[in-house]
Amino acid sequence: MSTAALRAVAEPRRQQILRLVWDQERPAGDIAARFDVTFGAVSQHLRVLEDAGLVSVRRDGRRRLYRARREHLGPLRAVL
Repeated sequence: MSTAALRAVAEPRRQQILRLVWDQERPAGDIAARFDVTFGAVSQHLRVLEDAGLVSVRRDGRRRLYRARREHLGPLRAVL
């Protein structure tokens, strides 16, 4: 696992996001609605996870759909 991936999952909110997108693809707005921070803050967390290779992003019109890339999580899969 890369250093970027370890740093990404060190933040508790990012761990929560990974759990949300573990079994199903979710739009960014749905993910953001589950947290008590701004959409922009959640968007930044999603960007860090994407840059670390831990989530995949698919565009569907104007929406961005996120899903965990479990194969990139290595030993952390069991924890998340």
